[in-house]
Amino acid sequence: MTIKSMKVPAVVLSLTVFLGACDVLDDLLTVEAPSRVVASDLENPAAAGLLAASVANEFRCTLTYYATASALTGNEWRDASNNSVLNIWDQRVHDTSGYGSQYASADCGSGQPAIYQPLSRTRWLADLTLSSLAGWDVADVPNKAALEAEVAMYAGFTYNMFGESMCAVAFDQGPIQTPAESFALAVARFDQSIAAGAAGNILNAARVGKARAQLNLGQAAAAATTAGAVPAGFAFTVAYSNAEAVTRNKQWQFNIDDENVTVAEVYRGIMTEGMPDPRINVSDAGTANSSTGIQIWATNKYPSASSPVEVASYAEAQLIVAEAAVVAGTLGTAVTIINALHTAAGLPAYSGGVNATELMAQIVRERAAEMFLEGHHLQDLKRYNIPLFPPTGTDDGFGGAYGAQICFDLPATEFQNNPTITGG
Repeated sequence: MTIKSMKVPAVVLSLTVFLGACDVLDDLLTVEAPSRVVASDLENPAAAGLLAASVANEFRCTLTYYATASALTGNEWRDASNNSVLNIWDQRVHDTSGYGSQYASADCGSGQPAIYQPLSRTRWLADLTLSSLAGWDVADVPNKAALEAEVAMYAGFTYNMFGESMCAVAFDQGPIQTPAESFALAVARFDQSIAAGAAGNILNAARVGKARAQLNLGQAAAAATTAGAVPAGFAFTVAYSNAEAVTRNKQWQFNIDDENVTVAEVYRGIMTEGMPDPRINVSDAGTANSSTGIQIWATNKYPSASSPVEVASYAEAQLIVAEAAVVAGTLGTAVTIINALHTAAGLPAYSGGVNATELMAQIVRERAAEMFLEGHHLQDLKRYNIPLFPPTGTDDGFGGAYGAQICFDLPATEFQNNPTITGG
């Protein structure tokens, strides 16, 4: 498909830089003036670098808003404010109507969590950029392969998040698809990144992302093979800054700055092998929400607006390998991996039962600890059938009750604007 045949929405492409693994580039996150790129500019190979950097920037915003939203709906945060919007996310009861739907209307820069708009824009821009790169010559874009590898990697993670959060998906005015089809698209984008010659942190991020998608598809053995190539010590993070609202770490903002959410009760005082688990480092902030008086428990994982958020890691890769080992019956491999993670965290060795049921339960706990507040637990609730907390029907303390919706329906806006589907 050529650029001329595509409908180009008004996407603001911010002049930013690629935010690489473990690099906190606050001085480069203070750019305030965005650059609006018109359709004709998108056909110019000179725009390749700007397009790729813009995909990275859109993903940065998407990730922190997504992690916040999924933590509220997925048992990690609790609404402390009785804010009418935050309470809906926390209650697990979601309205799909038009632009009134909180998950359809909220966007980067808003004062609430967001899922659908940031994800949709990031996915669209990433795929547009990949289409553009495919039509340009290496002579015009000398770093074409590297840009393709980077952008396809971000696209893969975005498709993963669509599959993990939505009950159904639809892309580019196409038909309704299942989350599994979104995971398959994620695998295809990660494969594209790797085939383009991804190296270093981009390569290993693509490997972890692909393994995550394969695991979501029920392909445990394939996922383990993919994840097994990730080297020890690998971590890929996205940087944030206090330059403006859109660049801040939103988990810090909602929890520590605004004091509108508190760490859920099930994540307070977590002990592992008789010791406080440093991976879930939370504490009583000694403050309360000014409107409700609810005590604020704070995460020390994100102490400032500039705290980075981890996208992919060696720990996640190893837990994927461990899960596949349990499925395959090689239980000793799973124990070895759990013990290595405990050693890295300063915790005693695993002392539980060495059987498939107990080891799988331990892997679920290890995932909750290693990837706390990183946007994973919502999918884990579904994939492992983890009991919801508070249970469905529980009074939320604000006159409502907790529901059971841990995926998001296609919003009415999709039905209104997509001629391929009807309903809503």
